[in-house]
Amino acid sequence: MDSLLRARELAYARKYREARALVDRAEPESAEELSLAALVLVELRDPEAALPLAERAVGLAPDGWQGWVALADADLLLGRWDAAVASARAAVRLAPKEAASHRALGVALNKVGGRGGEARTELKRAKELGGRRALLMPARPRPWTIVVLVLFLVFFSTLPLVGDWPDGLETTFQVLRTASFVWIILIVMGPRRAGLTWRSRFGEIRAANERLYSGGGREASMRAAVALTPW
Repeated sequence: MDSLLRARELAYARKYREARALVDRAEPESAEELSLAALVLVELRDPEAALPLAERAVGLAPDGWQGWVALADADLLLGRWDAAVASARAAVRLAPKEAASHRALGVALNKVGGRGGEARTELKRAKELGGRRALLMPARPRPWTIVVLVLFLVFFSTLPLVGDWPDGLETTFQVLRTASFVWIILIVMGPRRAGLTWRSRFGEIRAANERLYSGGGREASMRAAVALTPW
C-alpha cells in the first residue's frame, strides 16, 4: 500500500517513470489497493492497464466509491462515455459528499450530448466539496502530440531559410509556425480542470459575458477596453 501511495505522489509530481516503476512492482490485492493502482495508471494515461484493476476493485467491493471513480476515469480515457457516466453515478450514489465522484460524473456528462446543465451542476458541487484542486483532471498530456507540434514548429521555421519562396508562401509558413507554437502552449499550459476543454471554456466565457454585459453600459465598455489592451 505504501508503494502505491508513493507512486500516486510521484505521478502527481509528474515523475512518471518512477511512478510507473512502483506501480508495476506492486501486487495489489484488496479493493483499496486495486483502486489506488488503477488511479495511478489513469494518471499515467494507461487506461488499458487501469481498467481491469478498477473492475476487480468494484467486483471485490461494490460499495466502495473509489473503485467506481477509477472505473469511470478509465472509461473516459477509452472514450466509453456511457459506461463512464454509469460508473460515476454509482460513485456519487455511494459517496455523495466526495468531490472526486462528482468530478468524475461532471466530466462524463460533459461528453454526452445534451447533458451540459447537469454536468455544470456536478462540477460546481465538486468544487464546493473540494475546492479548485478537486477539478483537476487525471492523466498527463499526450507526449507524442507535443513532439509532433515541435517538429512542425522546427520545420516551418527552417523551411523559409532553404529557398527563395514567394511572399504568399512565406506568409503561410509564418502562420503555420505561429499556429504550431500557440498549440504547444495550449497543450502544455491548457486547462486540466474537469470537463473544461479550451472550447468549453471559451463557451462558458461567452455565455457569462452575454449574461452580464449584453445590456451594454459603462461596465461593459470598461471590460471590453481592458480585454483589448494587450492587443
